[in-house]
Amino acid sequence: MSAAHALLTSRVRYVLQRAGFCLVDRADDAAPGMRVSEIPSGVLVRWTALGGTSELHGSRDLETSMGSIVRAAVTAVLADAGHFVMSSGAAGDLIVLPGDQIQFHAP
Repeated sequence: MSAAHALLTSRVRYVLQRAGFCLVDRADDAAPGMRVSEIPSGVLVRWTALGGTSELHGSRDLETSMGSIVRAAVTAVLADAGHFVMSSGAAGDLIVLPGDQIQFHAP
């Protein structure tokens, strides 16, 4: 990846850590927490819930609503820091785009 991607990844990690999110190593996919990794289009932010959360409460809905809350919080924190965040459409992951990839088209 480019130096711009590395810088964007560092900035996203910094903003999330400063906001109090627990970031974990990307290679450890089973551990609960937030992962930040470079992808060709920008930076991928993925959250893994605590393993037993839904089982303890007996409801899959709780895990789904918690995921929605976390995604909304992460989106708000990153947007407030000036980043453009969009949903990846897969498992609720978020993508942070570099400034040079953001294009708006008039209707």
